[in-house]
Amino acid sequence: MISLTVKAFRLAFNFVFGVYMAFRDEEEKAAVADRLAMLDGFSRIAYRFGKIVGLTGSATVRTVSVKRPVTSVDAVLEFLQTVGAYDWDTGRTSLQIAKHLGLAQITVSKAVQKLLDRGLIKAEKRGKSIRYYLPKRP
Repeated sequence: MISLTVKAFRLAFNFVFGVYMAFRDEEEKAAVADRLAMLDGFSRIAYRFGKIVGLTGSATVRTVSVKRPVTSVDAVLEFLQTVGAYDWDTGRTSLQIAKHLGLAQITVSKAVQKLLDRGLIKAEKRGKSIRYYLPKRP
């Protein structure tokens, strides 16, 4: 089975519909064009799809979810959840997080700041060390 992105699906779909239309006489082409002019977005796609199914006898459509790239913010949050960092003792410093994730410390610091701004993590400073951890769940 072939997986297509939405853009690739539209290109393939329009190509197949174009081939379908190429073998129609002018009267039939005009009738299809008139019918398409009366339809809105989804109905137009459904109509074209129906014509293709009529031509080929069958069709299978499968949606493909596109996984968004993991950001440093996501990686930091996931790491803290994985290690169970819910207090000072289990929390991690930005250096520890950076080493574990293989990221630059500045990248981790910026990600931590975004998480702090959103209230998704807490920070606690003792001496020179700042540890980051998740707020306790109720």
